[in-house]
Amino acid sequence: MRIRVIAGILAMMFLTVLDVMGQDPAAVHWPLTDPSLGGTEFSAVIEGPLEANEMQLNNMEVNQYSGPNNSLRIRIEGNSWPANQTTEIDDVYLEFSVSPRAGATFFVDTLSLDIAGVSIDGMKASIYYSTDASFADRTPVEYTTEDESGNNYLPRDSLQTITAFPDLELSEDQSLFLRIYPWVDNDPNERTGKYIALQNVMLAGTTVGGMATLPEVATYNPGNVSTDYAFAGGNVSSDGGAQVTARGVVWNTAGEPVISDFKTEDGTGSGSFESQMTGLENGTIYYYRAYATNEAGTAYGREVSFTTLDEKTVPEVETGDITEVMVETALGRGEVTAWGGSEVTARGLVWSTEGEPTIEDFKSEAGSGLGEFVSTMYPLEAESRYYVRAYATNETGTGYGPLRMFLTQEPAPDITKVVAKDGSGDYTKVQDAFDEIPDNYTGQYTIFVKKGEYYEKLVLEENKVNVKLIGEHRDSTVLWYDDYAGIAGGTSQSYSVAINANDFVAENITFQNVIENDKSVSGQQAVALVTNGDRQAYYNVNILGFQDTFYARGSNGTGRIYIKNSLVEGSVDFIFGRNIVVFDSTEIRINRDGGTLTAAATDPESKYGFVFLDSRITADSIGFDGDPIEEFYLGRPWQGAPRTVFINTWYHEVLAPQGWLAWNVQPALYGEYNCSGPGCVHPDQRAGFSTQLSSEEAETYTLENIFSKESNPNFGRDWMPSPELTPVSINEASNINTPHKYELQQNYPNPFNPATKIGFTLPSATHISLIVYDLLGRKVATLLDEKKQAGHFTVQFDAGPLSSGIYLYQMKTDNFTRVNKMTLIK
Repeated sequence: MRIRVIAGILAMMFLTVLDVMGQDPAAVHWPLTDPSLGGTEFSAVIEGPLEANEMQLNNMEVNQYSGPNNSLRIRIEGNSWPANQTTEIDDVYLEFSVSPRAGATFFVDTLSLDIAGVSIDGMKASIYYSTDASFADRTPVEYTTEDESGNNYLPRDSLQTITAFPDLELSEDQSLFLRIYPWVDNDPNERTGKYIALQNVMLAGTTVGGMATLPEVATYNPGNVSTDYAFAGGNVSSDGGAQVTARGVVWNTAGEPVISDFKTEDGTGSGSFESQMTGLENGTIYYYRAYATNEAGTAYGREVSFTTLDEKTVPEVETGDITEVMVETALGRGEVTAWGGSEVTARGLVWSTEGEPTIEDFKSEAGSGLGEFVSTMYPLEAESRYYVRAYATNETGTGYGPLRMFLTQEPAPDITKVVAKDGSGDYTKVQDAFDEIPDNYTGQYTIFVKKGEYYEKLVLEENKVNVKLIGEHRDSTVLWYDDYAGIAGGTSQSYSVAINANDFVAENITFQNVIENDKSVSGQQAVALVTNGDRQAYYNVNILGFQDTFYARGSNGTGRIYIKNSLVEGSVDFIFGRNIVVFDSTEIRINRDGGTLTAAATDPESKYGFVFLDSRITADSIGFDGDPIEEFYLGRPWQGAPRTVFINTWYHEVLAPQGWLAWNVQPALYGEYNCSGPGCVHPDQRAGFSTQLSSEEAETYTLENIFSKESNPNFGRDWMPSPELTPVSINEASNINTPHKYELQQNYPNPFNPATKIGFTLPSATHISLIVYDLLGRKVATLLDEKKQAGHFTVQFDAGPLSSGIYLYQMKTDNFTRVNKMTLIK
C-alpha cells in the first residue's frame, strides 16, 4: 500500500495550546503533495469550524508534483520569467484563504509554509497576509533564508519552513488571505524552466462557537485484493467543525454499508488513512465506503465494490523490451501487473542460452511489489543468443512473463583518436572527438589529448560508453570553461565538462572552471566536472575550481565514481551530490577562508556516500581573495541522507575543531577513523552529529564493498576499478591516427533495428566500394563508391525498408576484399 500523508497530524504540530475555556484548536492545511502519496490536489484539510478555498493561481501554472519531497512545482504562466526583475510582479501570485463558519470566531496565531526555488539559485518571493481581498492593506511576512550571497534567495531544491504569528481575530463575515509573489531576481535574461516549490501551507489557531456539521470524507479505490482481505482507505477533508472521533471503512455484501456492518477503525482527526478489510470470503463481491464520525453524526464517502480472489496464485508479470545490448550486458524491463493475493517479495529477470529460463538459471533482482522495473543482465557471453523472462515471487510461488530473445554483440576493435590544438591529430577540439564516438561502442574508444589549454564546454553524452580520455600531461593538458550558475540556468548547467556515460576513464588531465566566487555577481556556483554515469574512474587528474567544483550529480540515478592520486580544489561545498565516490590517495585543497569541502546528498538507499581513503586535506595560506585562510570545515549535509567518511586521512592545521556544520538535513553518517595531522582533534570537539568509526566499521570500507551492486538498488552488477592508470606514450598515440592495414569492422550494434554503423580503415588512398547484399546475392544498398584518403571511417546503414534477416556487406578496394554478416531484427 502507498504511504499516505497524515495531514491532520502535521496540522497539529503548529497549533498553539491555549488554556482558555471554550477555545478549540483549529487549522487549515493545504498539503500540496503528490496525490498518489496522499495529497489533496489544491484543496485543504480542515480542522474546526472553518471554510477554505482551493489554492488560487494568478498568472501562474502548475508543473507536476516534482519539487523536493514530492511538493507542488509551479512556474509563471507561459514559462518565461521576465528579465531584470528586482521586485515582485503585482499580478503573478498564489493565494490561499480561510474564514470561520457561521457563528464561529477564528483566532489566527500561526502561519507557516514550506518553500523552495527549483532549478535556480536566484528565485525570491514576497509573502503577505491580509483581511482585505484587494490587498490594499497587507502585512508582509519577514523571513531570512540561508543564502550566502545575502540576497535572501529561496534555497535551491530544498524546502525551507517559513513561519509567522499573525495574532488576528476573524468573525464569521471575515476572511484571511495569504499571497505568495515569486520572481527571478535581477537576471539580465528571461528564464524558462524555473519554478518555486510549495508544500504544507497552514493557517492555524483556535476557534470559539460555530455549529458542527457532518464531516466531509472521500473513499479511495481499493488497493491489493486477496482471497480473505483487501486494502482501501479514505480522506477526511473537513471535520465539520468538531473533532472526528472515529474514521475508517465499512463494508457488506448487499450495498450501502453503515457503521453497524463490518468496519475498521483507523484513527481520529482529519487527513488520509489506510484500511484493511479482513475476514472476507473468497470469490465474493463486497461493497465498501469510507466513514468519519463527529458530534454531529457519521458521514460516508462514495460506495466502491470489488471481488475477492477465488484462490491465491503466483503473480502476473509482463516482460518488456530488451535494450542497450552490449558484449557482456543488456538492459531488460518488466512489470508486475497483479500480485496473486499475497505480497510480491522478489522480482527481476531470468535468462539462459536455451529453453525457458527460471530462477534456477541466471537472474537479477529488482526490488519487490507491483509495478514496472528495469534490471541489468550480467554477465553475458559475446555473440550469444539469450532467452529472457521477467519474474515475480510471492508466497504461492513464482510467475513468469512472456519469453523474449536477444543476441549479444561481439567486441569491436579498440580505437584511438588524437586531439591536438596544432592540427597534428585527428581533431583540434575535444568536443568534436566526443561527437564522433559511435553510440554504445563495444570496443575501448581512447581519446588522447595533447598538451594545451582547450577552452570548450564539453559533454560526453550518455550513449558514448567505454571511453578513455587521456591527457599528455596532467598539468599541461587543461580542459576549461568559464560558465556559472547565474548565466547558465542553474548549477547543474554551469559545468566545464559533463561526463554522462557509463564505463568512463580519465587520466593525466585537468578539468577546470575559472569563475571565482568573489560575490561580484550573483549565482557564482561554477562546476568544473559533473558526473552523471556509473562506473567512472579518474587517475592522476586535477579537478579545479571554487564554489561547487565537483558535482557528483547522478541525474540518471546514483552512480559509482573512483578518483585516485588526484587533486580536487575549491572553496565552498566543492564536492557535492548524490553519487557514491571514493577519493583514494587524493589531495583535497581548500582555497578560501571559512569554506566547506563537502555537501553530500546521498540517496537514503545508498550504503555509502563520499569516502576519503589515505588522502590529504590541505589549505592555501592565503585564499584566492587575498584573505588568510584561518578556518574551514569538512562539510555540511545538503540533501537526502548524507554520508561522508574520512579514513586514514591527514588534516591541515586550520581545520575547525568541530569539523562539520549543520545545514539542511540531519546526516545519516559523518564519520572518521584513524585520521592524523595537526587538524586532528579529540572526538569530543567534533560536532555532536559526527562519529568516530570502530575498527570493525572501518574494515567494511573496501572498494569491493563500496562498489558492489548491493550498495544501491540502481546498480545492476558489481564493479571494481583498476587500481592503476594505463600507460600510453605520446609516440604510440601520435602514430595511431594513420592505419597500418585494410580492415572491415563488424557493424555495431549487431543485431540492429533499423540502423547500424560500419567502420573500416584504409592505410593509403584508394577507391572503395561498400555494398550490402541479401543472402541470395541481390544488392540492396550501395553505401560507398568513391575514392578515400588513408584513415579511419564510419558509415551508417539504415535498413528501414528491409525485412528481418541476415545480410552481407562487402568492402572492396584495388587490392582488398572482405565480406561480413549482419543481422536485422524488427
